[in-house]
Amino acid sequence: MKFTIALIFLFLIFPVSYVIAHGEVNDFSTDKKIYHKNDQLNISGNVEFDSNVPFVTIQIFTPGKSGFADFKTFPIGSDGKFSAVFHVGGPTWTAEGNYPIKVTYNGNIEKTIQYKEFAVQKEQESVPEPEVQQEPAPEPEVQQEPAPEPEVQQEPVPEPEVQQEPVPEPEVQTRQESNFITLKFKIPNFPSFDKPPQYYIDRYNNEQSYKKWFDSQFPNDSIVEVVGYKATKVADFPSFDKPPQYYIDRYNNEQSYKKWFDSQFPNDSIYNVLGYKNPIAVPDWIRNNAEWWAIGEINDSTFVSGIEFMLENDIIRISSISPSGNVSDDEIPSWIRNNAHWWSQDLISEDEFVNSLKFLIQNRVITVN
Repeated sequence: MKFTIALIFLFLIFPVSYVIAHGEVNDFSTDKKIYHKNDQLNISGNVEFDSNVPFVTIQIFTPGKSGFADFKTFPIGSDGKFSAVFHVGGPTWTAEGNYPIKVTYNGNIEKTIQYKEFAVQKEQESVPEPEVQQEPAPEPEVQQEPAPEPEVQQEPVPEPEVQQEPVPEPEVQTRQESNFITLKFKIPNFPSFDKPPQYYIDRYNNEQSYKKWFDSQFPNDSIVEVVGYKATKVADFPSFDKPPQYYIDRYNNEQSYKKWFDSQFPNDSIYNVLGYKNPIAVPDWIRNNAEWWAIGEINDSTFVSGIEFMLENDIIRISSISPSGNVSDDEIPSWIRNNAHWWSQDLISEDEFVNSLKFLIQNRVITVN
């Protein structure tokens, strides 16, 4: 099952790192050096086995470590040996090139494989016989549907607090992800979901140090192009005075608002219109990790690796984090383990589970430096 989670995770300038304990890995190898689409990638290796850490974590990065091609945990035998199988190709294998593989178990070892989508054909295909030129069959007549009458752009009656929404939208992310271009999150979590565009524009206009920093990061773009909203066919929507989270919350919590938005923007998501990419689907292995961690099959550091993965890839976003501390078994409340188990069994919602992760980070049980 795949699903999306969106919470706010605010860091304007500095990237985050995570303090996580791991184990010690001796070595690993792959069965080939070059792989093609639909190949099977086999990895084997050995570690200094610790019975308290029965799993090894394997991450496969895209070229330049711009993202993840795959990320899984695998069990380790009592002799310290492990093996893993990955499927090569698919939407996360974004380009041909060198794919770094990192194996983590109280330390890291990294090696690289090469990915080429198709194998080079060494033999020339036989020359085909000349084709017989046949007269083209007449094209069937296309029955044109009558043009629909123009829709009336009416916004649902909003709550008493708002009636109109003004704003230029950020880089619009359409549902066709491959064609979507945005300046949002070029710097991790900037601009934030919980700050309106006007907040950043005012800082840019009134703080010289902030203006200098912004111009150094975006020398070819204006502050409005980066943090603002692009104009839409609906007048004054969205508004520079309202943060993205305001619109996201209304869309998720008000059926009338959702119905209105979908009627006006049938080919875009609420995130697209606000200029952000759609949240990334949570991998299935995260649910497995939650269950194994809840029943004590994997340790805290392995579970936190999954949280790290989701934070780094914007699968979840958490705001107002005060760094400090470390991961401690004694500090993790039992109800969080219960939530992990219930979520893995579909007994609570994804939002309730992510609120547990939010509690761990905001209360410095898990450190974000």
